[in-house]
Amino acid sequence: MYLARDAESYILASIGLRTAFDRASELLGVPPDDTFASKVTSLLKSGFVGQSEADALSVVADAGSAAAHRGWSPSEEEFDALLMALEHFLERNLVSGNRALAVKASIPPKPPRSAKVASAAQPAHPAKGTE
Repeated sequence: MYLARDAESYILASIGLRTAFDRASELLGVPPDDTFASKVTSLLKSGFVGQSEADALSVVADAGSAAAHRGWSPSEEEFDALLMALEHFLERNLVSGNRALAVKASIPPKPPRSAKVASAAQPAHPAKGTE
């Protein structure tokens, strides 16, 4: 896909983006025979992506389909926007996204609060209108 991009073959590169998304969704547990729209919905429902990223991935898949089936060729700027959306998704979900979760085991728990500290955290004056 990167070689196709470097050769300015944006049709082929766009198809590559769609294929990379297809494979990544399968690695994340989405059935490979689902439609691209269903794959995006599954990723959204399972928490791998939020709504704005789901919308962007839908465009990536649609662009790849348009390139594969209708000969659509994005401009360099359009392709780079699609590439960035997919790279962020891949990086966060397959490359390094879970590294922060692995740190959780080494973080010491918060010590229990004493009753004195807990009561000191209460505001001394009631809020306006609650008197």
